[in-house]
Parts: sequence; structure tokens; C-alpha cells
Amino acid sequence: MREVLAAESAAATSVDQFALGYWLIALSLGISVLGAVVGLACIVHGARSVQFRLVWLVSAAISLGGVGVWLATSVAMLGLKVPGSAMRYDPGRLVAALVVAIVAVFAALLIVGRTPRLALLLPGGLVLGLGIGLTHYLGIGSLEIQGSVGVTTWLASVSAVIGVITATAVLWLFQTLRFPLARTATVLLFGVGVAATYYTAVAALHFDVNRAAKVPGGVELFDFVFPMFVIGLLALTVPISAVLIAPDRRELAAPPKPRRPKLEPAR
Repeated sequence: MREVLAAESAAATSVDQFALGYWLIALSLGISVLGAVVGLACIVHGARSVQFRLVWLVSAAISLGGVGVWLATSVAMLGLKVPGSAMRYDPGRLVAALVVAIVAVFAALLIVGRTPRLALLLPGGLVLGLGIGLTHYLGIGSLEIQGSVGVTTWLASVSAVIGVITATAVLWLFQTLRFPLARTATVLLFGVGVAATYYTAVAALHFDVNRAAKVPGGVELFDFVFPMFVIGLLALTVPISAVLIAPDRRELAAPPKPRRPKLEPAR
């Protein structure tokens, strides 16, 4: 009898991605674009610097990966709701997703190097794209409900492909097209690509809710993301300040202009 009641209380359902409203999409996209703007500015300075190159690349990895990917998608996850079930998140996986996002960006930037080369661009884009996909997998995989969570394999694969294409395109555009309009298009492409990767990954999930099951362990997502949101935005002030006060090394490297001799008037 107990098994029959448990079976009747279990039901397949789909997640509501926009339970808090569509404004969360704009906030998430804005965070991703902000992280991309700061991160790509750090990459520019890293390409011109020798002594502090690794410092610039670490700053870029934190901005692009930590803020532009992880924080943006974590904010978007606040809108998730599984009808009929309590939701909790595994903090260990959330932290692992943050680490993967930062490490993937840093590794990709080391692979690509200072100058655009196709032989290095492709593996760099692959590392960055798969890192974005793994970040989403760990972040969404931290979700625990009253019941079980399944994954549609082909949609998860599409999400990974979108991540690789986005990463490769962003790295190529940023290294080859350097006028302002192209840079604007690059950061927008990054934000839209990260969002597309995330929402495709969420669409790959399906849920079997069992209302008779106990409430899962873990943390409320807002309790974890809100302090990380504040820390992430405050952390961006460091690279932003560094970018603003850093000298333009192109001007420092340029040879001094010859001074014209002053001609004295004939007496």
C-alpha cells in the first residue's frame, strides 16, 4: 500500500526557468557583458605587458570566468522552480563550478598566447567552450529536489557545442578585429553565447517529483549567490582600477619624436 501511494505521488514535470520574471534574463546578461568588458580589457594589457602578464591573465580569468560565466548563470538559476518540490543546492558543486570557470579561461588564454594563430586558437576555444559547458553542468547538477533529475543527452551535447563555438568566435574576433564596434559585438556575443549555453543546458533537464520524499539537504541558492554577487562585483573594482591607471604601453614603447632644431633669426 505504501509503494502504491509513493508511485501515485511521483510525477514527471518540467522546470519553470522564469519563475521570478524575465527581468532576470537582462540582469544575467548584463553581468556577463560586464565581466567580458573587464576581462577583455585585462587581456589587452596582458598582451602588452611582460612583467605583469600573469597578473593580468588571472584578473581576466576571474572577470570572464568567475563573473561573466559563473556569476551570470548563477543569477539566472535563481529563476528556476520545480513545481511540487522543494529545491536545494550542493555548495560543493557550486564552488567547483566557479573554480572550473576561472581555470578554463586562464588555461585558454595561456594556450592562445599574445598573437592570433589558428593552430592555437582552435584548442584554446575548445578548452574555454568545454569549460563553460562543464561550469553549467556542475552548477545545474548541484540542484537537488524531492525526486530525481534526468538529462536529455542530445540537448546537453548541443549546449556544449554552443559553448565551444561561442568561445572560439569570441577569441578570434577579439584578436583580429580591434576597432570599437567589433569589440562591442564581441562582448555582446560572449554574453548571448553564455546565456544560450545555459538555457539549452537547463532545457536538457527533466524531473520526476516525488512529494512523499523528504526535503533534500543543501542550501537555498539565494543564500549562496547573494554574498557571491556582492563579492564578485566588488572584486571587479580591482581590475577596473588597474585598467584605468595602467599606462598605455604602446605609447611607452614608441620611439621619441625627434625635436626640431630652433632656427635663430639672422642678425
